[in-house]
Amino acid sequence: MKQFTVITLLILCFISETTHAKAYTVENTYKKLIKQYPNITIPVQDNAADVSIKKGLIYKTINQQALTLTLFSPKQQQASLPLVVLVHGGGWRTGTPALFNALAIRLAQNGFVVATPSYRLSGVAPFPAAIYDVNDALIWLRAHHQDFAIDLNHIALGGGSAGGQIAALLAYNNGQLKQQAEQATSANVQALINIDGLSDFASDEALPFENDPSKKVTSASAWLGGRYEQVPERWHSASPINYITDESPATLFINSSVPRFRAGRDTAIMALKKHQVVNQIYQFADAPHSFWLFDPWLNDTVKIMTEFLTAQLKLQN
Repeated sequence: MKQFTVITLLILCFISETTHAKAYTVENTYKKLIKQYPNITIPVQDNAADVSIKKGLIYKTINQQALTLTLFSPKQQQASLPLVVLVHGGGWRTGTPALFNALAIRLAQNGFVVATPSYRLSGVAPFPAAIYDVNDALIWLRAHHQDFAIDLNHIALGGGSAGGQIAALLAYNNGQLKQQAEQATSANVQALINIDGLSDFASDEALPFENDPSKKVTSASAWLGGRYEQVPERWHSASPINYITDESPATLFINSSVPRFRAGRDTAIMALKKHQVVNQIYQFADAPHSFWLFDPWLNDTVKIMTEFLTAQLKLQN
């Protein structure tokens, strides 16, 4: 009985190391940031009378877990519109699609169909499960494009923080990453928006944080199934920077003023330029990580995204 208790305590300690003290939500993040940024506000979401919101659309069921997405679109939609898929953040182990509700509503008001999928977090399934899930969400959306008036020729992937890394990895892979059933990914997208997501887990900028020796388990090591020195190949294979080619989609980086969350970005820009891929950077001068969840940054983020998406999707031949 005593041995069982000790083992149980060890398991509980491991679980506590691999989960956030608080869930990654807009409200919790607001409480964390309000002292340093007293002028921030949580965006109002009750002004969406002109947006159709479809919640709980099941795109996949795996191990008895239903994975869903929420779809946002203009109510007066007359024709097929470009699709933007936004992947939420949360260190690969927390967070929900609701984090993107405010941004998705505003993009829909600007003439886009927006999908925010859930995916399996690291406590349920480690890398690359989340990549497969978002890929399957794309497959489902393509299969139902007529139901939701989606223009199949104009699709963008985007995400914030961990979601930015997931979106970038899937967008840049474009068929290189295989599923267990040897099915190629469907992420042939025309644009990528990486909002404060890592481009290179193994970079000198990333390792001191993502492989922090003072922590038993980091968000990255929990998701990747081990520390860098234990499974270096997995850290490299999860880094979007290793998949940039001539076929990579036009890419927009939107960043906070926190260097940690743009690890690998500048090297990625060099690779994109080498392959003559359209690329842009917008970096806020004084903004925290998770800036896109709050006003005043949300307005500028939506404006920057809309201009980029309009150029890369709606006006593309």
